[in-house]
Amino acid sequence: MTKQRLVLQPQQLTQIFKNSGFNKNGNWEKFSLTPDQSNYLYKVLRLKAGAEFTALDGKGGWWRAVLTEVLGQAAIIEQIPINSAFNPNFGSELGIDITLAIAMPKGNGMESIIRQATELGVSNILPLWSDRTVIRPHTPLGTSKLERWVKIAQEISEQSHRSYIPNIDAPQTFAEAIGKFDHIPISKYICVTTKPTSHLLHSLLDLKPLPSKLVIFTGAEGGWTESEITMAIAHNFIPVSLGNRILAAVTAPVMALSLVTAVIEYNIASHQC
Repeated sequence: MTKQRLVLQPQQLTQIFKNSGFNKNGNWEKFSLTPDQSNYLYKVLRLKAGAEFTALDGKGGWWRAVLTEVLGQAAIIEQIPINSAFNPNFGSELGIDITLAIAMPKGNGMESIIRQATELGVSNILPLWSDRTVIRPHTPLGTSKLERWVKIAQEISEQSHRSYIPNIDAPQTFAEAIGKFDHIPISKYICVTTKPTSHLLHSLLDLKPLPSKLVIFTGAEGGWTESEITMAIAHNFIPVSLGNRILAAVTAPVMALSLVTAVIEYNIASHQC
């Protein structure tokens, strides 16, 4: 039976590794569960002392862990190597660093995008203010919204058996984000609807070999303005299409990432044959 996965919080990792991971008797350090973790393990899953689960740090580290006799306390049993056949999600990461830069849709659209993008294997999510976002540039969103986005990414990473939790940046303007990739060796695409361009799928299939890093920008309702597209092209972004239909702002990022994931996994499967 697959063990429950649990992402450790920074304070728990500090507690575990305060003595380089071991105490004076050579045993792994014990750590305290958060109230949410305790509620889920004890009340929802009804686990008892001695029950094992998989702990992860969201950065590739995996450990076998066990609930101790002390309520609300757990202990690490052993580390699980990332390339081990015993790693419960070995091979679930795409192996390419993918950044999805999204002009923020209205309402709770970002939450839906974060859920699906995390499932599909995104590495970084960059929320954007653009000329057509309903939320105007530099409007304070509050730390609670960003914290909720991070929590969603964490929960979906656990559910989809990922080793890494996507990084979610604080919102940036379109111009700030475009310039961020100027001196990074990375394949850069901006999805457009107003120009006759190559389909993203064709562009990805032409990449031989696949790059180690890739970034895709998708627009808000109404797409990008001409000035934004011109700016992106000036910064060496390649304009691409997602097809003959106009997609909603919450659909376009998922469509783009689905194509990327399909091409990467097709290439992996082809090399294994």
